[in-house]
Amino acid sequence: MVSRENVVILVFIAAAVVLLYATTLLGEQPVWVGGAVVIGVGVVAPLLVNSYLDRRAE
Repeated sequence: MVSRENVVILVFIAAAVVLLYATTLLGEQPVWVGGAVVIGVGVVAPLLVNSYLDRRAE
């Protein structure tokens, strides 16, 4: 069985990949935009969501 934390992480990683692809299609973006999307959506957002859900479950 897959844990809730893993599902949240997988969803945000999939969203980060889609958003990264979308930013490359939009045209001339600075290189840091792709990195910010991956770090923000793929790393920071799932950490925040998981900690919020953990606090709510207590």
